[in-house]
Amino acid sequence: MIVMKRNAYSLSLLLASTFLVLSACNSEQDAQMPVAEIIEVDIDIPESSPANETLSIPVQVTQGEEPVDDARDVVIEIWEYQDRENGSLEEAELQSDGIYQIEHEFGTDGIYLVQAHVTARDMHSMPTKPIIIGDVSEDDINAFNEAGGASSEEQGESNHHH
Repeated sequence: MIVMKRNAYSLSLLLASTFLVLSACNSEQDAQMPVAEIIEVDIDIPESSPANETLSIPVQVTQGEEPVDDARDVVIEIWEYQDRENGSLEEAELQSDGIYQIEHEFGTDGIYLVQAHVTARDMHSMPTKPIIIGDVSEDDINAFNEAGGASSEEQGESNHHH
């Protein structure tokens, strides 16, 4: 009976030791696995532009120092401030070196928001930039800025990384 207890104890000790060694190996492997850098998305638009002119809206997508030419989706959403439901969605096309672009004509004066919806390399990013089109009063610009600017309409969804 004592021999069986000793063998059971030895077996338990051996199993526990093996488990610890295997766990440590697994932790070292996890620590050595490279962590993917997040994608960076930059909307390159001016602060203002005249109304009724076609504007190129380039979006640069990078990961680390490398351009991302294989994004799954790059969609540009444009809406007039406080009128998102009447905005537009346009799929951007790859130009070169991680730059995706659309052409858009802003028809009327106002403050607009331009949001890029980018899905690339199992990550999603949704930065937003404002642009002033045509003649907008200082009062309207101040009210927009006091309300939180672009972030007030993003609803906390500026960047998602999965």
